[in-house]
Amino acid sequence: MFLNTYLKYHRAFFKFLLLSNLVLSFFSCSEEASIQSYSIPSEYNGPIVSWKLPDNWGENPDLSGPMAGSFHIKTKDGPQGRIGVMPFREQVSTVDVANMFGREMGYPTFTESSLAPMLQEKEIGSRTFEWLTLKAKSDPVSSSTRTALLALLRQEGETWLFPFIAEQKLVLKESENFIQFLNSCTLRSANNKPIIARSPPSENRINKPSPPRPTRDNPWTWEIPPTWEDGKASSMRIASLKVADKNGSKLDISVTTFPGDVGGLLANVNRWLGQIELSPVDQSSLEKYCSPFTIAGNPGHFIEAYGEKDALLAGALFLGKESWFFKLLGNRTLAEKEKGNFIEFLHSITPKPKQ
Repeated sequence: MFLNTYLKYHRAFFKFLLLSNLVLSFFSCSEEASIQSYSIPSEYNGPIVSWKLPDNWGENPDLSGPMAGSFHIKTKDGPQGRIGVMPFREQVSTVDVANMFGREMGYPTFTESSLAPMLQEKEIGSRTFEWLTLKAKSDPVSSSTRTALLALLRQEGETWLFPFIAEQKLVLKESENFIQFLNSCTLRSANNKPIIARSPPSENRINKPSPPRPTRDNPWTWEIPPTWEDGKASSMRIASLKVADKNGSKLDISVTTFPGDVGGLLANVNRWLGQIELSPVDQSSLEKYCSPFTIAGNPGHFIEAYGEKDALLAGALFLGKESWFFKLLGNRTLAEKEKGNFIEFLHSITPKPKQ
C-alpha cells in the first residue's frame, strides 16, 4: 500500500527517475551488510562520491536508478531505517523534494511560504545543508513515529539529497552519526558526465525551478552585544550572528521573516522544541515555554526551552501580514550565559526611521 501510494503521488515529479526501482530500493528492508567503505559501481553514470560509514551502519546492495548509495542501521532487532545518497539536477527545488516525502506522511502540499518556517540551514564542515525534518502526522508525539530527515546540498550545478527515513527515536539516536557521515562525503562532478536521468522520453520531463525567495530589507535596528559576531550570510535570513567560547561551544542567532503567521505560535514553538530534542506540547501547555514580551513596541512572545545538550531562546512577533522570529539556538551552558545579552538584544529592537 505504501509503495503504491508513493508511485501514485510522485510519478509526475520523478518521470526522469526509474521510480519503481528507486522506491523499492529506498523504502524496503534489506539484509545487514558489513562493508564499511563504498565505491561507485560501474552501472552508475553520475558524479563521483565517496564516504566513510559509522561502525554501526551497513550498506544496502540493492542500488537502482540514480541512487549513488543506500544504507541501514545495524540494531539488535536487525537492519533498521534507510539512508540514501541521491544526486539530482540543480533545478530540483526544495519544495518538490519536501512534497515527495511530505505527502506520504500526511502533510498537505507545501508551498514556499508554508515550507519556509520548517526549513533550516545547517553548517557541516565547510558546507551548508538545507535541513528538514518531517514526522508522520498520524502520531507526531510517539517515539515510533516514522520520521524523514532530509539534508540537501547544492554545489557545482548539482543538488545532492541525503534522506534518512526511520522511527523518530532511531533518527534522534543516530543524528550525530548522520552528521559525521555527511561531513565525510566527498562529492565531485564526473568529467563530462552530467547527472543523467534514466527514464523514457516524455514531453513533461522538464521540472521548472521554484522562483527564488525575494530578498527583504531589514526594517529594524538593534544593538549587538560585544560577545556576538557576524554569522554566515544566508538568503533565508535577514541577519545572522554567532557566539563561541574557548571550549568550542557555539550559538547561532538568526533573524527571519515570513508572510502570514506561518502556522501560529504553537506550531513554531513545537518545531523549535524538536530542534533541541524536546517533545511537542499542546495549546494548554504552551505557557511552559512562552511568556508575553514586547518587541519594538508590539506585543510579542519570549520562548525559552532547554534540552539535554542544547537550548533555544526566541522572540516571536506576529504582525498580521508577516511574522518575525529572533532566535538563539545552540549549546545549553553557553545559552544560559548569553540569556541576559539576548534579552537586551530583543529590548534594543526598534523600527528604522522612515526616510
